[in-house]
Amino acid sequence: MPKNDIKEFIDFFHEASKKIRDVSPKIVRGRDGKLTERALKKFSRTQLEMMAVWFLAKKQKLAPAIGTMLSKALMEELELKLKNHAFWKELDEIYERYFPRQTMLNELFKKK
Repeated sequence: MPKNDIKEFIDFFHEASKKIRDVSPKIVRGRDGKLTERALKKFSRTQLEMMAVWFLAKKQKLAPAIGTMLSKALMEELELKLKNHAFWKELDEIYERYFPRQTMLNELFKKK
């Protein structure tokens, strides 16, 4: 797995936290990279990003931290939810609310 995926996910988590919760998460160098690397062995970066949006939007009482999101208990809860069709619809709605596809496409075109 490319090291770039780790950095990209951490950057995404930081931006998503600011967008969804209006706070900058505390990123712990080294630890968060290792946790992300481990999670990327099980999930794609896109899946992790969607899970991060769900975590930040739905788990408001938990700290906006990669370590919290990737904790064993939360990952087990997410794995169970991933098998539920209704969860994917909810995830899509949350993702669309904070990261509208048209906005993302416009940002991509600006970069090119």
